[in-house]
This record gives sequence, structure tokens and C-alpha cells, in this order.
Amino acid sequence: MRLGDTSASMSVHGLCSKQYKEKTIHGIDISNWKADFNPDRVPFDFLVVQATWGAGEFTGNGIVRGVWVGADAKIQQCVALGKPFGYMHYIRGVGAEAEARFFAANTLGYVHRGLPCVDWEVADNPAWNDIGYLDRFFGTYIALTRVKPLVYVQQSAMSAVAGAAAAHDCGLWVAQYADDASTGYQLHPWNEGAYACAMRQYSSHGRLPGYAGDLDLNVFYGDRTAWNKYVMCGA
Repeated sequence: MRLGDTSASMSVHGLCSKQYKEKTIHGIDISNWKADFNPDRVPFDFLVVQATWGAGEFTGNGIVRGVWVGADAKIQQCVALGKPFGYMHYIRGVGAEAEARFFAANTLGYVHRGLPCVDWEVADNPAWNDIGYLDRFFGTYIALTRVKPLVYVQQSAMSAVAGAAAAHDCGLWVAQYADDASTGYQLHPWNEGAYACAMRQYSSHGRLPGYAGDLDLNVFYGDRTAWNKYVMCGA
């Protein structure tokens, strides 16, 4: 199942420079657990949608053979709204090269249209302690697409991942929360500036008009022009 089949190289780390710190955009990331989320009803600058898992071995809760069948509709709504979007792969530790190929093949229609992201978490990921796995994933994915993805990781594991990300010139998307209190968008989230990253997820308890439940809230350290440079960034 392939998603998104509709009709100058630079350093990713350079986009995280101080000149972009005061130019930020704010957005949301969703997965198959937010199938009821309607992009037409909720305010955001950008939306990242979890699109693929593993290498096709998993089916359940809207995911069919590793692809969330509802992902493309959310992304096409972003396109219709003229909003930037990202598309994300959840690593499940079933083979680095196989997962990279699966992600690339099933999101081919989004390349150079959206921002690719890699979700590196401990849950359902037996490769969690193998950073070489992530390194091999990056190498294979970039060779296939000529685009460098962001890697999503919790702040406590940021230092472990940073080397592999830097080796492939991939930016970091770091998750760290002050607490679990409900919040709207924050211009300057708690602990901002304590470390460098391309994007920060600062709450999993975001509350915004147009949606009744919790949402993941993020700040991207750059304006839309900077976002588009990530989208087009070649290896």
C-alpha cells in the first residue's frame, strides 16, 4: 500500500543556528490513535502524521500491513489547506534496511512535498539499544530518497542518538515535557535552549479548539522557509 501517490543540498544542522531561534512555527503530530482528528477544525502551522510501522509485519487499529490507511487523508487535507506536513515511520526493530525500504516505498508520493521523520522509541522496538540499527536505517533511507529525515527521540536518549544523526546530517526532534498539565501552544516551552534540536515536542496533553482530546504539541525552530529546506534537503 503506497501513500501519497498524487501528482539545493545543504546542511540540516545549519538550519538549527541561532538566526532561526526567533522564527518558529507550531504544530501537532498524530498517529492512528487520533483517527478522529480533523485538520480542518484545529489550528496548526504544520502537522506530522505517523504513516508506517516496521516492514509490513503489523496489522491492527487502522494499520494494515504496516501502513495506517487513514494517514493519507489527513495529509491531503493539509495539502488542500496549504499547510506544511510531515510523515513519520515507527521503527519496530525488524531489520534496519527492510524498514528503510518499506518507509521509502510506501511514502514515495510525499518525497520533496513533506518532511520525513523517524520515530525512535523503546516500545515495540527490540533494536532500542542498538544505535547501529538507526545508522543503517538512515544510510539506506537517504540512499533511496536523497532526503535526510528528522529523528524523534525522548530527551533522555538524545545523546545516544546524536552521533548517528550527525553522521548522516539528520536533525533531532526531541520530546521533553515540563509536566502532564493541559496546555495550549507555548511560545517558549520549559527548558527551551538547554540543548540544540530542530524540533521540540513539549506536551502530550495539548488542548486546542476543534478537538476534544489530548494532542502532542510541537515547536519547529525555523519559519516555513526553513521547513521547506528540510523537505528538499538532499544527501
